[in-house]
Amino acid sequence: MVGAVSVNPASTILSSLTYSRKLGNRFFLGNKPRTVSMSLKNENRNKKQLEVSTGAAERLYLGLDFGTSGARFAIIDIGGTIQAEAKRPYPLYLNGESHDWVRSWKETLFSLLEDIPLNLRKDIVSISIDGTSATTIIVDSDTGEPLWRPLLYNESCPDALPAVKSIAPPNHTVCSASSTLCKLVSWWNRDGSNKKSALLLHQADWLLWLLHGKLGVSDYNNALKASFNKL
Repeated sequence: MVGAVSVNPASTILSSLTYSRKLGNRFFLGNKPRTVSMSLKNENRNKKQLEVSTGAAERLYLGLDFGTSGARFAIIDIGGTIQAEAKRPYPLYLNGESHDWVRSWKETLFSLLEDIPLNLRKDIVSISIDGTSATTIIVDSDTGEPLWRPLLYNESCPDALPAVKSIAPPNHTVCSASSTLCKLVSWWNRDGSNKKSALLLHQADWLLWLLHGKLGVSDYNNALKASFNKL
């Protein structure tokens, strides 16, 4: 299960702010449209050229999908016709001996945004991002900066399971060692109790925060893994 959240007005994000890789700012302003070739795998036969339609509708919708090995975007019009699409693998960055997923995701997000043709940006009215379910990031609630490495969707925290099961309804989705709630409890027991300002975000929540700057925004699909019950 993946979740997505939208941010409006998207055209403001895409056309009025400057993104600098060197300075690490959150937004960008491209200089010229271009055609690029990208792939989720480093194999020429799998490369797919960015497709751009010349007859874009006035209202366009951007969706970004962050998977396990890379990310992609598609821009559609109100009828569902794809106006542009592209994909990129996650670059390999290391933090010591571990993969620096935060840096990889951030770099990929802004690389994909830079790949959006300039002639389409002004017509994008909504941006949605989805990510791998139960991928969890604990951040400083004042700055949004990660306090701990991301806990990936397939990571298990069995040490937290007894505590979670003691308070959760039987067979609830959080009664799994890989649930967001188990990851949160495990982190808290290990390192979090000495933190004065912490906030749990899912992967999609954090990526969207890089765009809209609002912490604490999520969707019920992701929140379900943290014990939220929409019923």
